[in-house]
Amino acid sequence: MVPEAITALAGTGAGALVSAMASDAWQTGRDGAVRLFRRRADAQRALLEGQLDHHATLVERADDPDGARQLIVGQWQLELVQLLTEHPDAEPELRRLVEEVQSELPRGGKNWVMTNIARDHGTAYGVMGGNVIHYHQGMPPEPPTGEDPRP
Repeated sequence: MVPEAITALAGTGAGALVSAMASDAWQTGRDGAVRLFRRRADAQRALLEGQLDHHATLVERADDPDGARQLIVGQWQLELVQLLTEHPDAEPELRRLVEEVQSELPRGGKNWVMTNIARDHGTAYGVMGGNVIHYHQGMPPEPPTGEDPRP
């Protein structure tokens, strides 16, 4: 089983790489990916380079580039999981690539939207770009009855 940290880093790397396709950050993303995949055999590396170029062309020609990116990001996550599993020494290089690509992407493309809805005495916790840690012991208190508990 692949450790969660590898899967998460590969997902971040794939997201950055695919986001760079058909953008001004593409050359940085492509060059970085080629450097990462230099650890693979020549035939496999050439195949991956061709796939990178093909996917970038698909995104560039798509009526909905973001939809195209969503369809191919999983393949690159899988490739990066495999690479990190076989070559754990590639992790720092992948992290640098993510930082480089993200710094070149337009800022407007980094907008997030989150909607949280809690119903029927529920509780909703949400965070963007951080963590939520909630510890709860015992049974939750009874919901309010609408009566004033003061004498």
